[in-house]
Amino acid sequence: MTWGTQAQTTTAEPDTPAFGREYYETQFTNQVSGGRPIRMSLVGKENTTKTGNALELALKHTDKEIVIFDIDASAENTVLHIAPDAENIRILSLFDESDDSIFNADNTTNWLALVDKVKWFASITGKRAKEGEIGAVIFDGASTFMKWCEFVMTESLLRRGVIREEGDGFNQKEWRERNRLFRDVIGRIHALPVANVFFTFHLKDIKEYIDLGNGQKGLSTIGQKVDWVEGTQRYASQQLWLTRYTQKGDRAAGVKADSSLAEGDWVVKCRVEEMKGRNMEHLGKEYTVLEVTGGKPTWNGLPFDWL
Repeated sequence: MTWGTQAQTTTAEPDTPAFGREYYETQFTNQVSGGRPIRMSLVGKENTTKTGNALELALKHTDKEIVIFDIDASAENTVLHIAPDAENIRILSLFDESDDSIFNADNTTNWLALVDKVKWFASITGKRAKEGEIGAVIFDGASTFMKWCEFVMTESLLRRGVIREEGDGFNQKEWRERNRLFRDVIGRIHALPVANVFFTFHLKDIKEYIDLGNGQKGLSTIGQKVDWVEGTQRYASQQLWLTRYTQKGDRAAGVKADSSLAEGDWVVKCRVEEMKGRNMEHLGKEYTVLEVTGGKPTWNGLPFDWL
């Protein structure tokens, strides 16, 4: 296919093999504990070292291939900074300008094809993981992937024949379809036969209109929550919240204030919100993972040990 031609989304699925008692008895027999110790979600605003921490932990815990689903198209810079000479890191660029399959004839993005691409890459990763080639997977930018699923929720229903035309009886079907598409992929990544799986999510502000006095009301940020489909937290055995601090802070950017910092200096702190099994002694604690003092960065990382 050449650039500018109509992208075609493949809808045909391979024939589903028949699975019976013998197959599931083998599955039952092969189930062993301890094969998936890390299922970690790292959440935070932009520039809070989510990808960097995930990559460092992956490098610590495997010398096999590390596969990064680069949803936000930003992982390459992190890899070049942290592990420029590493030969076991594969970055999967999903929104790839050289991939004609994800663009329509008018050069607009074919979002449904892009979601399908992520699903196919997850399937291929699963096959290679079964062969023992992959030691860690980083699904980087899961909140952005959820937005992609939102872009295609109506089109996906049309393709499945659930609705006949766009705008046909618009109700909660579309949002349920977004959630289904998102969970299908997140669930499959979570279930990979890989010891170390990391997800990165964005934090979004919770805003409400509050009384400003004199009878006026204004929209104000009252808190933050993770930008994911409700229930996604159940996929994580470990959950880390990362926050950037400066002397004065910047509420609009999600940066908190710490008056003990010098002007121009900043730090990133990690709060352990969830820790099941090993390393539970870290639950509820906060660690400074990155310090920038006088323009010079010092990387502290995280103190976890799953070895």
